[in-house]
Order: sequence, then C-alpha cells, then structure tokens
Amino acid sequence: MSSVNPDSYCGIYCGACSVHMQGETGCPDGFTACLGSLPKSEIACGGCKSGNLYAGCRICNFRDCALKKGITHCVECAEYPCGMYKKWKAAARFLPHVGEAGSSLELIRREGVEVWLAAQKKRWSCPECGSLFSWYADACPGCGRALAGEAYKMKGWRKLLCRIVLPLAYRKAKAKSQG
Repeated sequence: MSSVNPDSYCGIYCGACSVHMQGETGCPDGFTACLGSLPKSEIACGGCKSGNLYAGCRICNFRDCALKKGITHCVECAEYPCGMYKKWKAAARFLPHVGEAGSSLELIRREGVEVWLAAQKKRWSCPECGSLFSWYADACPGCGRALAGEAYKMKGWRKLLCRIVLPLAYRKAKAKSQG
C-alpha cells in the first residue's frame, strides 16, 4: 500500500477517505459507487496534504486558503469559523463524515494533531482485525466483517444526490486542472 497523509486542513480524516481507500484496497464503498464511470486510475488520493490528490480535492477551497495563509488547520485561522467553513458544515446533512470536522478541529486545538490522528485511526479501524476502513464502507476490507455500526450509510436521497453532485464536481476539477 502506498502512503497517505491522513491529516487535513478542515478536520476530516483523510485516512478514512472513500477515494483514498478504494485506491488502496480496490474496494468501492457507498461514496465511490456514486462516482460511476470515472476512470479507476483517477479514484486515488494520498490525502489533501500529499502530492497525490484526487481531482475533487485539488479544487478544495480550504486547502487553497490554508496554503495561502500558511496554516496547517482551519482552527489556526483568526477567521475560523469563517462563512465558507460554516456553509460547508451544512453539507453534513448530505455527507455525514463532514459533521465530524468541527469536533476534530477542536481536539486538534486542545490536544494536538497527534492525539487527534491516533483517535481517528482507532475510530476508523476494524474492531475485529484492525484494518482501516472508509467512511462509507459496508464491510472491512481486511476481514469482511460487517461495519453496520461503525461506518456511515450512503442511501436514499443522499445516494441520489451523490450520484449527481460528485461526478459534476469531478468534471469541474478536471476542467480546472487542464485549463
């Protein structure tokens, strides 16, 4: 497996990212299933603080802002939580993993990034075999254990919206990177 930088600017844990995990394990989940016909070679990422970014992550406004301001996490910014961050947090209704970002940033502020990373690694590891799993995994990629209580579900209106929004975001990111 290739390396990943699981840390992020916004407070989501890139180590459990669906795109990253599919790139690592070849196992799609409820999130990456929404990407439909995207080239499999494009469904890979090393985390937003790595040099190997998924197209959708390359256009992340938080990443751009943090790099411009020279900060490692949004919580370090004098404007946090800014309007952009507050608006993005509303996406938790659509993508539940986003809902963990605010509490993650507060933990980073209080106890440091290493404590947060350790807690996230534990949170997103299979209780049976210890393998990492993604935000929307149905089963552990290591042992096959069902993850009904540990991972989020992509179903109903979330799945429908995901199948529309994610491919659009991907195409926008590809167009921006090629233009």
